[in-house]
Amino acid sequence: MFGFLDRFGGKKRKAARARKQELSGDLDGAVQSYLDAELPDEAARTLLLKADGEPDPKERMVLCAQAARVGPGSEHGRQAKQRQAMLAFDLIKTTQGATMQGELLRIASDLEGVGRWEAAAEAYVLAGDTEAEIRVLKEAGAIERLEERLRQTSEKARAERDRTQLLRRMRDLDAIAERRVALKNAREWLARQPDEHVQLQVDQILNRLIAGPIVTLQIDGEEARYVLGSRITIGRAGADIQAHCSSVSRQHLRLERKAGQPQIEDLDTRNGSTLAGARIRGALPIGQGVQLELAGQVSVRAAPAKADEPNGPVALEVAGQRYILPLGPLAIDPWRLVDAHDGDERFVVLRTPEPCEPPHMAGYRLAYEIELCRGDRLCARRGGPVVLAVPDNQAASDRR
Repeated sequence: MFGFLDRFGGKKRKAARARKQELSGDLDGAVQSYLDAELPDEAARTLLLKADGEPDPKERMVLCAQAARVGPGSEHGRQAKQRQAMLAFDLIKTTQGATMQGELLRIASDLEGVGRWEAAAEAYVLAGDTEAEIRVLKEAGAIERLEERLRQTSEKARAERDRTQLLRRMRDLDAIAERRVALKNAREWLARQPDEHVQLQVDQILNRLIAGPIVTLQIDGEEARYVLGSRITIGRAGADIQAHCSSVSRQHLRLERKAGQPQIEDLDTRNGSTLAGARIRGALPIGQGVQLELAGQVSVRAAPAKADEPNGPVALEVAGQRYILPLGPLAIDPWRLVDAHDGDERFVVLRTPEPCEPPHMAGYRLAYEIELCRGDRLCARRGGPVVLAVPDNQAASDRR
């Protein structure tokens, strides 16, 4: 009996000492005395009082954590847990730089555990956990915010679904070589909402597309450089075919068809073009072949690509470089290949006249008008031999 009274009296003395220490400003001593007096809630309250006077939010959070530990289950212990969770969340929001998702989820869970529903929802938003955010908004009874979040989630899901469908559609169009349509669809999407996945798909297609006028092609296994267009110029700069010589004019020679016959013409240049030493004037029929000198410096030879087709494509040699000039659509029966423009963009387009069968590639029947890319291998029929191939190593200068 006396032992109990001694213990009770000792607790009262310790509690009185704790209150005296608290009043004198010795909060650390007061906390210890309250614990010695077995008054954990008072110890937690005193720690929270000390936290109120601490300017450093990190130190305040430490004191709140101590208060939560010494007063578990008490009123001030619960307050300490709430304040600790809110301080941690405020620190996360004000700290510059990225925060690990696991840390955000832990803080969100702590806020949820102490009943700070809206703060927990905000933390789940930062962590990217939409399902948990909606759950705590329901717990909080935040009906308007919940409805708005559900609407946003629905819109996001719809946008994600639309993007997935667009990317699949772009891949399908690429597979059947309708690259221009794929790019148009993607750019319409990007004009509404920038998206790195869609932009990446656009960049991949653009990187593979080839553009005229000069393209390297393999037709029936034979590789050659073709210059597409009905009118081809040769010159020092700004011409379809470059002749790197200061004496040559920027646009020196022109090749085109007149009355169905391929002809070559000097463009009234200062240093002229000569045939067998005589300067040429006006258009000159190519016939079975002509050998010219541009400005007395650069050798140019033009002749039918096939001897039995004098009005067919022209084989052209400029300073040792050989080209094939169809001077019109390049016929790869029954297809026709052209250098096409669409606004500021340039494409090499293969057209199939109806009712002819369009080409096949990788098991797909292609469209009647397609845009060629590096790596394309076209067959006349499914599983047949390759008729037209675009080399993978198409030179950048050939795709300008």
